[in-house]
Amino acid sequence: MCCVQSVQVSRYGWLGLTGLAAAALGFYLWGGRVHRPAQPAAAALPASARELLLPFRKNSLELTVPAHQELDYRVGMQAGATLVYSWTTRSTGAWSSGETLLCDAPGQKAIRAAEAHAAFQAQSSGWYHWRWRNQSGNAVKIHVKLSGYYELASMPYDR
Repeated sequence: MCCVQSVQVSRYGWLGLTGLAAAALGFYLWGGRVHRPAQPAAAALPASARELLLPFRKNSLELTVPAHQELDYRVGMQAGATLVYSWTTRSTGAWSSGETLLCDAPGQKAIRAAEAHAAFQAQSSGWYHWRWRNQSGNAVKIHVKLSGYYELASMPYDR
């Protein structure tokens, strides 16, 4: 029984040695170095896909809310896109921190303030808007700063 075990061990030993010799021969013939796969060519996106990828933007806007009226402004965003915004008010003339507006904004509850800032992420693709309500007897100018991945609306809209 002892002899049978030694034959089996030597048979597996020869197989292992043969495999090692084949690997060494392959390494020698391959040039002795590991080759990296070729870099894939950059995928050319179709024009329709390029249109969907919004670039990073920064904008400053001056909007005016007439007395006793409201103004809506919107931006288009893709799901998962982020936007940082701030707005401050001034009455026609000098900057004034006392001109408060009622504001509905993306990522915030409705507030009454003279300024606000926040950041948010679009939960779905679509239009996100700010609505300012001016309850005073004077027109109020709003300075809006936007930074992020969005598409500007062509103009303020009223809905």
